[in-house]
Amino acid sequence: MPGYVPQTDDLIVLAIPPQSFAAFAHGRPAGAFRQATIVSVMAGVPTAAIIRRLDAPYVVRAMPNVASQVSQGMTVMYASAAVTAPKRAVAERALGSIGRVMVVADEDLLDVATALAGGGPAFVAYVAKTFTDFADKAGFTDEQARILTCQVLRGTADLLETTRQDPERVYRNAMTPGGATERGILALQQHGLHDNLLDALEQAGGRARELGGISR
Repeated sequence: MPGYVPQTDDLIVLAIPPQSFAAFAHGRPAGAFRQATIVSVMAGVPTAAIIRRLDAPYVVRAMPNVASQVSQGMTVMYASAAVTAPKRAVAERALGSIGRVMVVADEDLLDVATALAGGGPAFVAYVAKTFTDFADKAGFTDEQARILTCQVLRGTADLLETTRQDPERVYRNAMTPGGATERGILALQQHGLHDNLLDALEQAGGRARELGGISR
């Protein structure tokens, strides 16, 4: 914003494409962000690059996701060394208004978070599309297919979190030897779903690192 000078207590969310960061930083007056706390949600751009380009020592990196739209987001957050406890608390509180926040001490985990937390809802929705397609084809209405799918996903998530069971134990407990669920799980294994999903997450994390490299 022209003429705007950030103040000491200001919290500024930097939500621009990583590819645009260099141009954005080039257009800022020297020292404009020196006192404010910067919360960057740019994929892949390390705090060191933001500190250097913006001359802003108080930098927090965060990776939220689209579930933030319904206050059910999962945000992974990392604070650079200069960020004081009070500043970190303000950033965490702000991010907590859109869902849960996980603070990590290893910045490299932000690229992993970009894949899992950031991209996770898209991957889950991709699976959900298969569920709704199956229900639609079987004769359920679109609304019924949506309700069935959402409750299955919601219930499974609550089961995993509440019981703290390993996911493998949950799906094995649901399998009766020679039963319908076992047949389905075997089909997923035969088609390599586990490895395909791992590859998708690794590809997403790798792209986040590439985007960070572009912006440096």
